[in-house]
Amino acid sequence: MTDQRKFFTTESLEYFRRNYEGRDLRGVPLVPILEDFLSVAELDLEAGSILDIGCGAANNLHHLHERYGANRGVGTEPSPAMVEILSASFPELEFHESTSNALPFATNEFDLVILRSVLHWIDRNYLLQTIGEAIRVSTRYLLISDYAPPEAYSAVYNHHPEYRTFKMTYRPLVEASGFMQVAHVMRHAEGDTWNEVETILYERSPLDEAFPVRSQDDFTG
Repeated sequence: MTDQRKFFTTESLEYFRRNYEGRDLRGVPLVPILEDFLSVAELDLEAGSILDIGCGAANNLHHLHERYGANRGVGTEPSPAMVEILSASFPELEFHESTSNALPFATNEFDLVILRSVLHWIDRNYLLQTIGEAIRVSTRYLLISDYAPPEAYSAVYNHHPEYRTFKMTYRPLVEASGFMQVAHVMRHAEGDTWNEVETILYERSPLDEAFPVRSQDDFTG
């Protein structure tokens, strides 16, 4: 199995070069799936904070930061070269070199945490850690948008045959935390197994609400 950190340190930069090099990153629009979703999903983020894990060209982070009047916008990428490029293009935003399964942030640090088209890239050995970290640093919202076919499968990555991507639905894993409640769901390309995407906004429940304190007497006659 290809080492994930080593792979993405180079591949995230190569992906950027293939798709965005030479472009005005500030002019790259919000991806249509998020535009459609956010036109109907309600988020209260005025003066809040946003974290985009695996932010890519940071176009989504840029537009959401402006759209909601957030006071802080943060993106992560595993490539130090990507962090340097993005920091120069978006000086008003903050970028950190980090893998998704070990975020350098405090618990409950962000009002909104985003995993957009990230989870299908993650080595299955680090999947639960990635979801757990996203939940840990979120104080209010978690937005996940990724492939969600009716049956799980993997696909060989065209640009690097030694690496695979993984397509599955992630909703049961997020809900199993007990913290995250579904606030809004939208499906895209439904019925097209190869391209079917599910976008879900979760809202975090307080600990005492998600896991109320009980005594043994509550479960005995």
